[in-house]
Amino acid sequence: MNTTEPGVPGWVQLTERIQFSHGWLAAHAPDLYAAWVRADGPRERSSVAARILQAAADAESDDHPTEPGDVDPALAVWADLADRLDPRLTAGPDWWPLAAALTRADAAGYDVPARLPTLATTPVLPARHPARELHFRLLDDCTQTTGTCLDRPAPSGPATAGRHL
Repeated sequence: MNTTEPGVPGWVQLTERIQFSHGWLAAHAPDLYAAWVRADGPRERSSVAARILQAAADAESDDHPTEPGDVDPALAVWADLADRLDPRLTAGPDWWPLAAALTRADAAGYDVPARLPTLATTPVLPARHPARELHFRLLDDCTQTTGTCLDRPAPSGPATAGRHL
């Protein structure tokens, strides 16, 4: 069984279109990951993959600020750019995981200000969960562009701090 995407070390192909970092799975969902590995056939594996996705969504939603005073300034630097692209991006709880991923992508050498507008418009973001969709697009594009996985904790601040976005 090949669980790693060819050419992308450390990524597990949970389903045809869903990949997760092996490190994230081992750290945050080891029991579900073990169940997925042991699954008997594609139907059971798909069911476990859905539970992993729910666990990831729950984990991302729980630890992010909801009050303006709780916002990490290192993450807020991306809000102006996101609001210019689509005001819905910063309106919900999916914004904070996206902002953290933008910070990690920037630190990895990904040109966020240049590439994000294309990711946000081609194709048009969906009406439901636009920030989550852009986050997935960013992960895919950043991995392809820089060859770097974005599953590490965010650095203390974006490399673009002070640069006009």
